[in-house]
Amino acid sequence: MLNADQLYQFNTFGFVVMKNVFSQEELKVIQKEFDTKAAEASNYEKFTGLKTQNFNMMGSTTPFYASLLEDHRFLDAAKQMYGEVLVHGADANRYVGNTYWHYDAGSYEGYGVKFAIYLQPVDANTGALRVIPGSHKRPWFDDLDKKPPLRYAWVRLNNDQAEDTKVIESIPGFVCKSTPGDVVAFDMRIYHASVGGSSDRHHCTLVYRNYPKTPQEVAATISEAKEFMTERDNSNTPWNPKKRVPDEWLDNPSNNSTRQFWIDEWMKFSNMTDGKNGYKTVAIDGKIEVVEA
Repeated sequence: MLNADQLYQFNTFGFVVMKNVFSQEELKVIQKEFDTKAAEASNYEKFTGLKTQNFNMMGSTTPFYASLLEDHRFLDAAKQMYGEVLVHGADANRYVGNTYWHYDAGSYEGYGVKFAIYLQPVDANTGALRVIPGSHKRPWFDDLDKKPPLRYAWVRLNNDQAEDTKVIESIPGFVCKSTPGDVVAFDMRIYHASVGGSSDRHHCTLVYRNYPKTPQEVAATISEAKEFMTERDNSNTPWNPKKRVPDEWLDNPSNNSTRQFWIDEWMKFSNMTDGKNGYKTVAIDGKIEVVEA
């Protein structure tokens, strides 16, 4: 749960640093499960410190981390932010180098919260999340996309330049320093980046989407649900499931009612027809936009 000041900061600026969320015992379990998935990935592709690796943390080999999606510390906080939510995933990363300015929401209407968990201390020069406060709100969200280095169409064509430290630091932002045990929560629409970090930065996430409340948000959710429930080509990351979530999570062996609600809702939205409610999603300059059908 967030206190009143934390909730105000999140709603106003689009992020909040939650201090000392995890105990040392919990951190040891998370690190152990992280290492388990990292070893699975390395069996397919040896980690060299030159390329970021991502792995899903919702399967049977990461039971504690998967359970965090139903943990009230995160689920209740997400509901404070948006009301009802849909789970979107739990992942981990072995990050390498800088991360250019971007946002995570597929479309402005497809928003939610990402809880970022760093398993090593991070600051301005060692890979801490840096954000542009308030950039999750329109019209500023749209205005920031008008010129480099924030314009997404430019980033797509100029990845190397966009990841340059001087380019990233040319944009003023707030650095979310973090130590193990802290959690950085941010709206998926906020512009964010990072500078520095080791060649093996351990980072985990828990992600929830806003439950749609408008026709435009329903259209964004339908698009996301079809991807959520459909098998995809995982040849680049064969250690990850073909769906957004592994089958054992979808099987819900413990009959968790919260998880079953999420599964049923994703299935419902995935079976809806694009554009039937008057709106649909289209790709414009590489970005997903919601438009009239």
